[in-house]
Amino acid sequence: MVAPMPSGPAFPISLALYNFLPVTLTGLALWFLARYVADQAPREHRLALLGGALILAGGLAKASWKLLAATTGTDLVWLSNALFPLMAPGFALLAPALWGALRGQRGRPVPGGLWRVGVAAIMLAFAAAALRHGVLAIRRGWFLPLLVLASLGNLAASVLLIRAALLLRSWGTALLFGVNLLMIFALQPIAMMNPKPLAMHWLEQSLTALGTACFAAAAYRLWRRSGLPAGRDSLPMLC
Repeated sequence: MVAPMPSGPAFPISLALYNFLPVTLTGLALWFLARYVADQAPREHRLALLGGALILAGGLAKASWKLLAATTGTDLVWLSNALFPLMAPGFALLAPALWGALRGQRGRPVPGGLWRVGVAAIMLAFAAAALRHGVLAIRRGWFLPLLVLASLGNLAASVLLIRAALLLRSWGTALLFGVNLLMIFALQPIAMMNPKPLAMHWLEQSLTALGTACFAAAAYRLWRRSGLPAGRDSLPMLC
């Protein structure tokens, strides 16, 4: 959701502010998804809200760190590192809520206690992080387990959302979710570049904004389309 911060004193405030665009778009998408869950599986609405709130908090923490670093030169490492400790549990909670909503959309019973699935995944990931960082003394050993949890949760959520759109025959919505997923994979090689020229940071952030714009549009379309009477198969494209 937020690209890594460029190094060096030439990091512009404009790029730091640009980071808030995908965060805002992601927040909109998560709100629409929470409404979709509320309509299809009301018991899982709070789970979706909590997961979405954690994901948004992680993005805001990262974007705020960049803005503070660009404007004051202050490097709050804990604020930068808050991204995955917040985002990983968020996706771990959101994915089971979306699975429940998909079952509700298909007219199938939604099992109770889906939150336990997310909590179990979170406990496992944080236990592995504590073991690697505190016991094995691996430098930034906490990072990999949380990265894996966030990646798997994000992938599971994306697959469930594409499935939900396809079941509604909302091909445009499925395509938009697919574009967002494609952007996630496309950004990985760019994120691993080191050093990275400033122009590449702008490209990275623009691709992130494109993906999250499509994500927000798709989430809105899914929410609206899933509440329409049978036979109404289309909504205007928003991305």
